Amino acid sequence: MNLMPRAYRDDEKIRKLAFMRLVVATLLVGAAIIALQFQGRELSAVALYSLLGVIYLGTGAAYLAYRSGAPFTHMIILLIGVDLAVLTLIVHYSGGSGSIFSILYIVPIFVGGLYFQVSGGLITSLIAASAYIIYSLLEISGQVRSPEGALIFTRQNLFDSLLRGYIHLGVFVSSGLISGYFSKRVKKSGKELADREKEIKRIQLNNASIVNNMSSGLVVVDLDGRIVSINPSARKILEVEKSGSVEGELLEEIVQDINPLLDELLLVMETGVQRNRDEIKLSRRDGRELPIGINISLLRDENDEKRGAIALFQDLTEVNRMRERIRKSDRMAAVGELSAAIAHEIRAPLTSICGSTEMLKGELDVTGENGELMDLIIRESERLDGMITDFLEYARLRKPAFYSVDIENCLKETILLLKHGSYLRGGGSIRFQSEAEGVKIYADDEQIRQVFLNLGLNACEAVGRDGNIAITVRMVEEVLEEDDKKTEFIEIEFQNDGPPIPSDVLPHIFEPFFTTKDGGTGLGLATAERIIESHSGAISVESPEGKGVVFKVLIPAKNNRNGIGIEEIKQKLCSV
Repeated sequence: MNLMPRAYRDDEKIRKLAFMRLVVATLLVGAAIIALQFQGRELSAVALYSLLGVIYLGTGAAYLAYRSGAPFTHMIILLIGVDLAVLTLIVHYSGGSGSIFSILYIVPIFVGGLYFQVSGGLITSLIAASAYIIYSLLEISGQVRSPEGALIFTRQNLFDSLLRGYIHLGVFVSSGLISGYFSKRVKKSGKELADREKEIKRIQLNNASIVNNMSSGLVVVDLDGRIVSINPSARKILEVEKSGSVEGELLEEIVQDINPLLDELLLVMETGVQRNRDEIKLSRRDGRELPIGINISLLRDENDEKRGAIALFQDLTEVNRMRERIRKSDRMAAVGELSAAIAHEIRAPLTSICGSTEMLKGELDVTGENGELMDLIIRESERLDGMITDFLEYARLRKPAFYSVDIENCLKETILLLKHGSYLRGGGSIRFQSEAEGVKIYADDEQIRQVFLNLGLNACEAVGRDGNIAITVRMVEEVLEEDDKKTEFIEIEFQNDGPPIPSDVLPHIFEPFFTTKDGGTGLGLATAERIIESHSGAISVESPEGKGVVFKVLIPAKNNRNGIGIEEIKQKLCSV
């Protein structure tokens, strides 16, 4: 027996109808019984008691039949039929066709009009009128004998019966049409109201969905600084710890260290001047500063009265990173143009100086101090040429050509070069360990080898004669940028047990032209950083106290063949 989808609404209707039917029947039959008892007609009262019992039993049986699966409309028709029959009997026992209770036929007529509209009301009224008229004719003809006694057939009695029948017919039909018409209007109004409620709910759902899925934070506060609305992005940016609804609570109590934003909100509410594209800084729990871009406008009601303020804001951490990359790229472009001019102006005379000195040394018999001076000129000229080459290489770093690179093979060949060159002196050792065998990356093979060689040379110079170097390759999951998802990276770690890097030097280790070596250019690590960044990766350095130095290189396991260019960053910035 499936009682469910038939519905909750139909079930409610049948229960209400059954309840109202019992209440009305009890009141009407009770009134008829009281009237008969005042007249001393106990036999008729007993009959009415029986009819009331029939109504109760019929209503209960109809409801149980409906719960067992009988159609709703069939149950309404059955109840209307039972009511018409019962009312006819009530009329019979309470005085016949002249009974004051005959007007109660309009009750089932209203029910028919209510549930079946105009057609239902009209049909029910015609059936009720027919029942009353037929009863009156049977009473006049002597076929039916009411408790009042037999009605004598006279012309006047016939006229009175026909007149009552005509009046009842008019009243019944009018009641059926009116109830059906109003039922139709109510149903239409109900449908329109339901459609409007649906539309309102859809609009509310759309608005809520838009606000909740915005990447920007949205906070609405009233004039007292209490939260009217706050979306999930705002909770995330402002690090709202409290779960559940925070509406009605003070913003400064929900969010810590929010004074700059509160000051801006109060300023807008006091002055009425909105803030557009301003930037402020908030403090995070970990002590870091959070730059946010804000737009604040007044919240007004329909009477143009101030009711609060609306703050729309974004986390500018990534935007600021992009701006810094653009500034750095612009600086490098300027350096590249300058370097071309410098190289052209210096290299030509430098080549002449170096070549002329070598020719003089070969043609003249120069010995002693003069010979050493000539050798010094040649060495310094070559060193200067090398510095210019490093400078040009850094300033004019070419775009990577991405190919599949065997990272292990690349590192092993770099280690072989370090071991068999003059880079590692004395009893020093290089140990290699791979925890990601057979892994390949998309990278520029030549540039990646240059990075590994630079890091290897730095490690060899740091450990001296008897130090140790450990190179490890592994797969890791990291988040390079804040709020990004975890991504798989290949991590290459260069660890040496040489002296630690001083804490005041560590922040500048990747800056161009910064060096602590005699005769160094300070471009090796800066070049390595630019190469790794062009591969969408990252390079970092750690120098724990007493544990040497560790350089870590992260390269995406699934790299973009085209890399991330500065033009793409500019486009992202323009879209913010």
